[in-house]
Amino acid sequence: MVDTLRRVRLPKLTVALALLVYAATLLAHAATLTVSAQQSAPVLVTSVPAARQAQRVAVLPITGAIDDVTLWSLERRLRAARDQGFDAVVLELDTPGGEVSAMLDICLRIKSEAPTNTVAWIHPKAFSAGTFIALACREIVVAPGSVFGDAAPIVAMPGMGLTPLPAAERAKMESPLLDELDAYAQKRGDDPRLLHAFVAVEREIWLITRTSDGAVRIADGADLEFLELDPTIPLARIAQSDGSDAPRPINHTLTDADIGAWRIVELIDDETRLLVVQSDEALRWGLASALVKDEAELQVFFGANELVRFPESWTESVVRWLVSWPMRILLIAIFVVALVIETLHPGLSIPGAIAACALLLLVGAPSILGLAEWWEIGLVLIGIGLIGVEIFVLPGTAFVGLLGGLCVLCGLIASFTGSDPTSAAERSGLLTASTTTIAGFTVGAILTWFASRWFGETRLFKSAVLSATLVGANDTPVLGEVRVPSAGSLGVADTDLRPSGRARFGNDLIDAQSTGDYIARGVTIRVVSRMGSSVVVEALLTNESNTP
Repeated sequence: MVDTLRRVRLPKLTVALALLVYAATLLAHAATLTVSAQQSAPVLVTSVPAARQAQRVAVLPITGAIDDVTLWSLERRLRAARDQGFDAVVLELDTPGGEVSAMLDICLRIKSEAPTNTVAWIHPKAFSAGTFIALACREIVVAPGSVFGDAAPIVAMPGMGLTPLPAAERAKMESPLLDELDAYAQKRGDDPRLLHAFVAVEREIWLITRTSDGAVRIADGADLEFLELDPTIPLARIAQSDGSDAPRPINHTLTDADIGAWRIVELIDDETRLLVVQSDEALRWGLASALVKDEAELQVFFGANELVRFPESWTESVVRWLVSWPMRILLIAIFVVALVIETLHPGLSIPGAIAACALLLLVGAPSILGLAEWWEIGLVLIGIGLIGVEIFVLPGTAFVGLLGGLCVLCGLIASFTGSDPTSAAERSGLLTASTTTIAGFTVGAILTWFASRWFGETRLFKSAVLSATLVGANDTPVLGEVRVPSAGSLGVADTDLRPSGRARFGNDLIDAQSTGDYIARGVTIRVVSRMGSSVVVEALLTNESNTP
């Protein structure tokens, strides 16, 4: 009987054990498939919205001040990304702001030439113009600890800091920017008052929440008064770690039914300061879509297979350096000093070549950016030609030389600015260009005087000047040391001295400069002092001996 029972139970036990082993095998296989799937597919495409999905993403860093070089560089890189088939673009922003005109042009390029799937990555800051560039994109993502905002227009002078603006002038500058923000708010679904707080100090704004469903909304003082809310007793902020799970503010029209249904969450901005937004605040107030720490997380954000950086080229960095106002002042000063040396000592060629190179850099770099047009370059060349006519053809007329100097000055200033002097931004740029150009000529004049006074007697300065001594009946010049006459020596003006020219002392021709009065050719002169390899002279009075 017992054997019979054992024979019956044994097969059942064997079947149960087999079923348990089979089930364990299936679970292990499923776990293996899950781990394998997670390792082979780090990005779940189904979790990325269709409007954001991209297979190939181009990252275009924008660093430093926003200027025309930034615009020029961004245009080139956008073309390269489009030609290479990238279906999404990320503008990685790390900028303190910059020029209003360049910023508006960049925003226009983003809206008209960049892919629809263009995202701004604030990493780590985007103040002023950078804020506008970020808002022009389809979405904004922020790095941990990043910050943006404070986008009010300002006017700054080189070396002089900020310049206060009258109320009417400020309103004129802010008007197109506020219109731009209104367009961004409509496209992105933001409350215009929140975006206006980046530019204008006009009102206090709060974040309020509806107690029934947790929806949030932007509100100003009039809204709080309508809802009968006391702004002096705000509630604590919504509890969250980084703002990534915060609801997006809604655009809800308030009615009488809303009275008593809303509570204050926090003050966003008061009427004494411009809005500056931290990364967690950007997420909480609906300005940013996600927190992105690095390129790996950026790739996950798009569900992309490839992410490629397109940095600025070295040539763009060189051009930015050449068009900076300190470099412009230096190039103008070098041009002035080299041109004066070449004019006083024609035929040296080295100072003339230096002056030509400085002028080429002055007008060439802006022309690459599209700032300098052909007529501006031509105006500079005409001015130099008129100065040459004043020195070599019509000395002493003064008018021709002054006209030439004015042409050079206006041409250089125009090459540094845009073509719309009616806009506030261009007028600010015109003022900066004028100050820079005048400062360059002033520095050049000081350096010329310093060189003539302190280096005229040095061996290095003399070796740079080709001096000639006239010998024999044919007055053939030979290379040698100049025999500079001493004070009191008599000579004859070989050219008109207006006030510079040449004087003959015996058989020697010497560079001479009058004490300030005009001295006609052939007048007997007397040396007052020596100045390097030249002399300062005065005309002899008629009652004095005039035999040199």
